[in-house]
Amino acid sequence: MTEWTLKDGERLDDLVRDGMRLIQRPDQFCFSVDSVLLAHYVKPKAKDRIADLGTGTGVISLLVSALGGRDITAFEVNPVMADLARRNIAGNGKEDRIHVVECDYRKVNERFPSGSFSLVLANPPYREMGTGKMSMLEGVASASYEMNASLTDVFKTAQYLLKYGGRLAMVHRADRTADLIAIGRSYRMEPKRMRFIYARKGHTAVRVLIEWKYGGNPELTVEPPLLLHNRDGSYTDEVLEIYGK
Repeated sequence: MTEWTLKDGERLDDLVRDGMRLIQRPDQFCFSVDSVLLAHYVKPKAKDRIADLGTGTGVISLLVSALGGRDITAFEVNPVMADLARRNIAGNGKEDRIHVVECDYRKVNERFPSGSFSLVLANPPYREMGTGKMSMLEGVASASYEMNASLTDVFKTAQYLLKYGGRLAMVHRADRTADLIAIGRSYRMEPKRMRFIYARKGHTAVRVLIEWKYGGNPELTVEPPLLLHNRDGSYTDEVLEIYGK
């Protein structure tokens, strides 16, 4: 059994899937259901070489590794989060599948040749600078706002990293769907699958899951909606199944 060593201010959470656990810090960005939904939305192939942009605690990489991903490179610019990701990967015995690269992924051309990956994953900062109320905690703010990387930066990096015909999968705010499609197309990313996420029946969409194909032809499949909660506030059966419960 793995011995987890926690530093001041850290906590150990249960990921449920495959008995995995995760160290998190409340003064940094803690993962939400969005990360879990993205990890389950992609369908990694055995030969996929996967890039996780802005891995944070490593949660998406860990979940994808449990769902078939075998070769994952997790990029993280925040040294505090990169340390958490490395410890979480080691603690869950996933060093053979996941490698953390501590760097600004906007400068990946300094470390990797173009076309090195077949699948890129991103749960990027949702908010543009100057909108909403920014957290006073730097780690939370940088993960929530486009302080270090804009949506354009995500697509530019994905285009560089992906081989032609590769895929990009992302979770984002539903009200930015038009931006996601328009900016993606400017980098030759054609949306192929899309699924809107709703808090509950009768509400407007809060999130969207999209998978693009680099150099793909225009043909988009809009999948059935994903409802997070029943009317009583409990999770729907589909969400419980995704969580492994």
